[in-house]
Amino acid sequence: MRKILNKGIALFFLASLLFIFAPDADAGIVLKVLTVNPSTEETQEVPVKVYLPKEAKPEDIIEKGDLKVAYDAQQGSYYAYGEYKLKPKEVLEHTIELRDIWVVSAAEMQSLRLEAEKINKLLKNTEFAERIKFMYHTMMTKLNEIDQRQKVSKANPEEHISEYRYNLKLLESVKVDLAVARSMLSKAKAVSASVVWKLIFFILIFLAVLGTTFYFLWYRQAKLFAGGGPSAEKKKPAEAREHREHEAKGDEKEADEGDIERILRGE
Repeated sequence: MRKILNKGIALFFLASLLFIFAPDADAGIVLKVLTVNPSTEETQEVPVKVYLPKEAKPEDIIEKGDLKVAYDAQQGSYYAYGEYKLKPKEVLEHTIELRDIWVVSAAEMQSLRLEAEKINKLLKNTEFAERIKFMYHTMMTKLNEIDQRQKVSKANPEEHISEYRYNLKLLESVKVDLAVARSMLSKAKAVSASVVWKLIFFILIFLAVLGTTFYFLWYRQAKLFAGGGPSAEKKKPAEAREHREHEAKGDEKEADEGDIERILRGE
């Protein structure tokens, strides 16, 4: 009975594992797991089982000692485990080093900033100008908040991971805003395209009218030249007048000759 009680106490201590956050430029996050055998008389087999944060994967583990790693489908996370024989009151310390993946990438935030700035400029002179101005300010505020929060060191891994999850929500919110901004940009482009097509349509109408006008002018000129041209039309009255004058002179000449003949005949 006493052995069972001691084992229960040992498991209680196991459930109250101590996590120590040790920030390190190379190691990232260090989890220190302390396992205690509370018995003052008996040596006991004490199982160790510690769940890793849900974001952590086996490839993120830098150091785990002789602990093994498995996946718990119900919990949806990996855990490190082992079993050790501890002497009475013995304390066993395990160190698990994890790569610090609980940081929003500066490159990703910069990429989002640049895209937001680009869309803001493209929509500046459109019907979405006021809306994108507000959205751009909101997105920049969220990204700056993430940046400021990540600059503050946290005392333990729980706070560090909790802060990351909050920042991740802000980041997802920025991505949603960007998706809306992209849809606005596509609509603005569609409006511009319709204006361009209208302009092309009016240009085609203008060219058609201009072409028709030139055609009628050409047809008229061709008709005039086919009939001798404008100069020929002007010459016809002059030629007729000269012909009449020539005939009149001929008549006068004939009359004069007739008078001379009558005089010679003594009439």
